[in-house]
Amino acid sequence: MRSRGIWRLLAVAALLALAALYLFPYFWMVLTAIKPLPEFYRFPATIFPEHVTFQPFVSVMVARGYLTLLRNSLVICLAAVAVGLVVSLLIAYPVTRLPVSPRFRRALLNWILSLRFLPPIVVVIPFFDIVRHAGLYDNPLSLMLLYAVFSLPFATWMLRGFLLEVPLELEEAALVDGATRLRAFFTILLPQLAPALLATAVITFALSWSEFMFAFILSATPRSQTFPIGVASLVTQFEIIWNEMAAVGTVASAVPVLLLLLARRYVLTALTFGAIREKA
Repeated sequence: MRSRGIWRLLAVAALLALAALYLFPYFWMVLTAIKPLPEFYRFPATIFPEHVTFQPFVSVMVARGYLTLLRNSLVICLAAVAVGLVVSLLIAYPVTRLPVSPRFRRALLNWILSLRFLPPIVVVIPFFDIVRHAGLYDNPLSLMLLYAVFSLPFATWMLRGFLLEVPLELEEAALVDGATRLRAFFTILLPQLAPALLATAVITFALSWSEFMFAFILSATPRSQTFPIGVASLVTQFEIIWNEMAAVGTVASAVPVLLLLLARRYVLTALTFGAIREKA
């Protein structure tokens, strides 16, 4: 019993050390964001600010116009999540539920999965040419479509896993009672998939939110630039505005973290693939 308690104590200590290791950069970024710039350059450096200021947030978000970039990121990512979820569900449902050839099902799923492993640099140049000829360069619509496409493999595979968890008998009972397949989908299956859809939406939103390469190449003005582009633009050849860059980084990381905290119950249960089966 005593040795078990010692091992448990060591495990807790290791987890706390690991958490501190992961959280320290974020902790340091937040402290930098609320520290006056002269204090940041002071030697020896102080960990906690002697004078707390929120001027870097005001300066970068209002004076530099980063609220526009924040709005662009929110609109683009939310639209991409909505489109990606609908298309992923339209792919995952027939592949999982309808009687199709196992060989065709396996080939389609493997092809979709292979898209996720495709390096973005492979497609960014051809896509840039397509976007330019379509007149969508420096247009938020191009980023929205691209983010939706790149979220498809992850969302499709995730929703397929959830569909497998929902008993087929629920839909079959509705069909026996006279419901059409479309009605059974909306009234029986979709409510069961609500936690899965929310979890998939949160994760794909976080993936789109942090994307940099496509936004950097396909946007040129604040009309379509996203928030990560704003972080990079604070690094110039003459100076690095550390406290404003930390303020932008704090806001950029706060959005997906808040979303994850709000939906953490659904994300955790969805990732374990257990909640739906229990409800069913």
